[in-house]
Amino acid sequence: MAISLALAKQIGSMLIIMLFGFLTVRAKILALENAKVLTKIVIYVAAPCCFIASFQMDFSREKLAGLLLALVCALVVHVLFIALTKLLEKPLKLSGIERASAVYPNGVNLIIPLIIAVLGREWVFYNSGFMIAQTVLMWTHGKALVCEEKKPGLKEIAANINVIAIAIGLLLFLTGLRLPGVINSSFEAAGDLLGPLSMLVIGMLLGGQSLAEVFGDRRAYLVCFLRLIALPLSAVLLFGLTRASSFHPEGKYILLITVMCASSASAATMTQFAQLYDKSPAHAGVINVMSVIFCIITMPLMVALYQLF
Repeated sequence: MAISLALAKQIGSMLIIMLFGFLTVRAKILALENAKVLTKIVIYVAAPCCFIASFQMDFSREKLAGLLLALVCALVVHVLFIALTKLLEKPLKLSGIERASAVYPNGVNLIIPLIIAVLGREWVFYNSGFMIAQTVLMWTHGKALVCEEKKPGLKEIAANINVIAIAIGLLLFLTGLRLPGVINSSFEAAGDLLGPLSMLVIGMLLGGQSLAEVFGDRRAYLVCFLRLIALPLSAVLLFGLTRASSFHPEGKYILLITVMCASSASAATMTQFAQLYDKSPAHAGVINVMSVIFCIITMPLMVALYQLF
């Protein structure tokens, strides 16, 4: 329960930073367009630096096995979520953007700062497994789901800056090469911007919308229930019943990271797809913002349930 309390405390801190972003837009100190600049810094600077820095550790077969466990668990979770939302598609009349928003969580921007705060920077290493699995599926299945196309985005996967950063970090880890102290410190410092900037952006986006519009979208509540409660709960039960954590000495915390990712808010990439292909972008944006707000309560609960096993 100590981890759940620490997580709730850290999420509360991030919520305050989100409030700062909200107030800067409402007070017209910053314009909503400025959020795009900050988003690019998060995607192209902070996140890649954080991933590369997390791989700066001595190689061991145990660490490599843990990364493979994280990757396998992430794939299992995504396949489970895809299957469950497919079963619920007709009964709940889920659109493509609603299914994609329910299936794909924000496993990077929101989770990495929480992992660093609750477990330590070195544990971000295992988050890479979830990132790899999600990027491949999100740019193939997820994009096709939102855009109603069948052609997978393989080019986008190869060109994804975070995938490239993970590949560089993994190469350094496997070869035992270490970045010079000054460079590594710079990467860590840039990576530390990830959490605050991400929450500022979310707050700014919320500040640019009508609160009545955000909380008046009834369908968004259904999608948030799937994204934050129903689907994460299925993952927690699966891990608990199969005792998957027993496959590795650090399995308990590796799966904890997977549970945190699986119970996170909806991935912002789905909103970007909706905007790019004009597939209910306003509805997608509301789901994203609302899920961020609600996950402040639901994520610690999912982590607490996982710890009961």
